[in-house]
Amino acid sequence: MPRIIDAEMIKTERGRLDIEAFDLEWLDAGHDFAERMLVKWGTGTRAWSQWTARNSKEILELRLQAQEPPFPGFSGFISRIRDLPTFPQSWVNALESVRGIYLLVTDGGEQYVGSAIGVDGLMGRWRSYFANGHGGNVLLREGGYRDYSVSILEVASPDMAPEDILAREAFWKTKLGARAHGLNAN
Repeated sequence: MPRIIDAEMIKTERGRLDIEAFDLEWLDAGHDFAERMLVKWGTGTRAWSQWTARNSKEILELRLQAQEPPFPGFSGFISRIRDLPTFPQSWVNALESVRGIYLLVTDGGEQYVGSAIGVDGLMGRWRSYFANGHGGNVLLREGGYRDYSVSILEVASPDMAPEDILAREAFWKTKLGARAHGLNAN
């Protein structure tokens, strides 16, 4: 038989009734993951406590350090295509939020100028190079899978039309000689 508790007995320290209170404590097993785990909470109501037995949560990232390295900015960004999966989530968000012109460079120094005009911005375009090494480009496909150094030449204005971004890409191809001395066929 359920035990009946007098309402006076369950008042919290602030005098409110019908509030569930929990004593929380750190678990030793989770100590190494404190401040380093990024969890996808999902949409809708967000609360500090979750019923994981009913609604499991995906771990998006387990950081090496509690603080992720700061995003270097678009003009200071240089990385390798192979490192895309290890980018901190804030970097991914920044790179998905912008379209623009980028530069790929092989270990031998050959250059390819490209543009990102899709909905996932620069990050979305670079994922295709990570997946197959060529992103659908003719001369890159001929060279086989390579790990490129990638940098950003120009970030497009949010209201810039795709054809204007392509015109800026053509400008950079000419300026850097990517058609005559690089990997651009067009």
